[in-house]
Amino acid sequence: MDDNVDAAESIKSVIEDFGYVVQSCWSGRDALNAARTFLPDVLLLDLSMPDMDGFEVAQVLRLDKTLSRMKIIAQTGFSDDDSRRRTARSGFDLCLSKPLSVDRLDNMLMMLRAAA
Repeated sequence: MDDNVDAAESIKSVIEDFGYVVQSCWSGRDALNAARTFLPDVLLLDLSMPDMDGFEVAQVLRLDKTLSRMKIIAQTGFSDDDSRRRTARSGFDLCLSKPLSVDRLDNMLMMLRAAA
């Protein structure tokens, strides 16, 4: 999920090329609704959103027992220690800095798949 439609669609294409089924969203509220109906194994979530930021979305999703196994990866332009601690406190499993590295994303997804 990313509020930048072009970025979201590019990431979607890359992840589909890895062999995953993907749904993209462009707002925090859309991500909440999609997660509850699509029931993804992994959610790639931008932290900077106009209606609900990624921290809020992650916190709400972590309260939903039907999504307890879902892994959430933060995607952010902020890679300082404070931002990483905040993502962990908000319920993110992993953090990926922008610009996204395709290889790093692929490695994270394979790691999460192996751990499932």
